Amino acid sequence: MSAVASRFHGSFPGFSLQATRAFWIFVAAVPVLGVAALNTGNNALYLLLALTLGAFVASGTLSRHALKHVSVTLTPPAEAFAGAPVRLEIEVRNGSAWLPAAGVVCRLVGMPGHTVAPTVPPRGRARTQLTTVFPRRGRHPLPAVRVEVRLPLPFFVKSSRFVQVGEVLVFPRRISGASPRWAGLAQQEAEARRGDGRRRGEVEQLREYHPGDDRRDIHWKQTARQQRTIVMERRERALPSRYLVLDRQLPRRGDPVLLERFEDLVSEVASVAVQQVRRGAAVGLIVGGLVTPPAAGSCHARRLLEQLALVQAVGPGDDPLPPALGEGPVYRLVGTP
Repeated sequence: MSAVASRFHGSFPGFSLQATRAFWIFVAAVPVLGVAALNTGNNALYLLLALTLGAFVASGTLSRHALKHVSVTLTPPAEAFAGAPVRLEIEVRNGSAWLPAAGVVCRLVGMPGHTVAPTVPPRGRARTQLTTVFPRRGRHPLPAVRVEVRLPLPFFVKSSRFVQVGEVLVFPRRISGASPRWAGLAQQEAEARRGDGRRRGEVEQLREYHPGDDRRDIHWKQTARQQRTIVMERRERALPSRYLVLDRQLPRRGDPVLLERFEDLVSEVASVAVQQVRRGAAVGLIVGGLVTPPAAGSCHARRLLEQLALVQAVGPGDDPLPPALGEGPVYRLVGTP
């Protein structure tokens, strides 16, 4: 840090100062203008020198005043996918009672993305957006925002850093053209649904009640008409069971190559799940020993994305798949020599 920047930081804690090319041109030009004014005694040159120095002081005072009264708040996006551009909304507030804040530049710290905020009136606020990219899935803290002020004269870049509160859940990277690999839990799912209170199958015929029949199948109109208990005999229909199964066990624990391949596998599962749910299909998800029953709708799609955004790879034997898993392909990594 230069001596000028160190003195500025000591006098104005929380601010940073960086000289621009215009400042060094100003430093070189002022002595030349001063010598020319002294040697010639030209009043116009004296006036120009005074205006130049006054503008330098006024510019520093006004930009520092603007930066002192500006604050920003970053709003997380509704959804974000790894590797895809996402728009973040920034609210810029100006606490000054008499001066507007103009030329305010907002930059994300440690991430791409910047924007120039519109002029913020005194005691007012303005909203703007910037585009950035989250490189990986998972939970990310909201990045800090560095606010820069250069106006009215760009001799220095004065900036202040605003830490943001909150986090962003970044979903897995989207892959186009991925094909589903369906697996099933048909037998176990049918057994689980036998006592859930829902009617199964279509009515095949009406017959007399036999001991052991489900009383919920009694056909009350025919029972009253025939004066004997008549039940509906239903034809059991196969319960569809469509699961995407992700085995999060790696052949070798902590292998960086396998970890990168696992990220591709998670992205493929997430892309297929969203694609199928948006088509109206009921999709279930099995990740290790955790089973999410099939369902449809946008809320279910987000539930699957949140689950896949947070899944972590484990070593062999740490989280085996359910033993009752039916036949069907599994999204699984195979070790390489």
